[in-house]
Amino acid sequence: MRRGRHQGVSTMVGMAIVVAIFFTTLVPLYLYMSNLYNLFSNELNSRRIRDIDRATEELKLLVEGRTEINPAGPSISLTLKNTSPLMIRVERIWAMDVNLGTPVNDTPCIDSPIDIPAGMNITVQVSSCLEGFTGKVQFIAVTERGRLFGSAPVDIIRGRLVAGLYPYTLTVSVVNMERGKEYTIDILPLGDADTQPRSIKYKATASNENISLSFGATAGTFLVYLAENGILVSSTRLLAPARNPMSVTLPDYWNVVFILNRDGVSSVVTIDLEIVAPSSVLEGQAFAFDILLTLPDQAEENVQADAIAIMNALKLQGDYDRQSLSCTPSSSILSAGSTITVLSCFARASELQGNRNYGSITITVDPVTAAGIGVDSGQQYPSDGDSVTIQVVRQRGGR
Repeated sequence: MRRGRHQGVSTMVGMAIVVAIFFTTLVPLYLYMSNLYNLFSNELNSRRIRDIDRATEELKLLVEGRTEINPAGPSISLTLKNTSPLMIRVERIWAMDVNLGTPVNDTPCIDSPIDIPAGMNITVQVSSCLEGFTGKVQFIAVTERGRLFGSAPVDIIRGRLVAGLYPYTLTVSVVNMERGKEYTIDILPLGDADTQPRSIKYKATASNENISLSFGATAGTFLVYLAENGILVSSTRLLAPARNPMSVTLPDYWNVVFILNRDGVSSVVTIDLEIVAPSSVLEGQAFAFDILLTLPDQAEENVQADAIAIMNALKLQGDYDRQSLSCTPSSSILSAGSTITVLSCFARASELQGNRNYGSITITVDPVTAAGIGVDSGQQYPSDGDSVTIQVVRQRGGR
């Protein structure tokens, strides 16, 4: 009987110990694991919500500048448009040099974060970020959630927005261009005037032989040039205007129209050729002479002089050193009524032999069939010939 009682007591004590272990170990462990799971779930949900919010963020950056010609100071503003359903906090705004890929300044463009409610716009001044800067800039906004939003790159000149520097538009039109030729429009600002761009090239096609191009400009006076294949178009080839370059003043006049004359050249004139040389030289002395070309006033187009053809027609005879002749060509453009030096030459008179006190050197250029080529027509322009004689004089004290 006693042994049975002892066994019953032991069983009860063992059960009590098991129950105590359960409540002191397993239950706290369960509660701890449950808390960990709750924390994990909350963090997971928080991150999921943050990722969704981060992906939902949508911010547009628009750059605007003052358009007065001579403002008291440059003013560049950045408009932040929140197009998302969430409030966006912008922590930093950087002005990035597009060409170098680095910030323009070491500090952001804002001193403190900016909160932008959903669907709202906020404008901030960013002129201080670009003071004195010239180049291409892109503004980058960094949000609290780590998103980056950028503006369209803009051109800045001396801390000012280019669009704000050129409030006027100068339009240049070219009519009756010739297919396959390249036309260049150059604009030269005078005084304090300015324009962008200053030069545009265009190659005419069969379907587009007339163009109109626009240039941003300030108020002022400009010279507008038109060139064809790199050569200034002569006024004789223009139906309008009467001259090239054409002067235009903004804002009074804003349009220049070049109308090209596509009619062929009716006649080819003969180029006047002249040899310019000294009348006399001493024996053994070096001397210089030039070959000049003059295009008559009646010419209907510009002519490209052919210096090589003139050189091939050049002949020297008489008392000169055959090894000393040297000529420098200059293939220049002749316009109606103009004169150019096509060859600049040097030679040396030889020493007179025997009892002669005088000798002579004759310089001759025969008529040339193709002394030049018409810039517009491609026709050959002939030249006449010329001949001069230089007297060679014995030096004093000679033999």
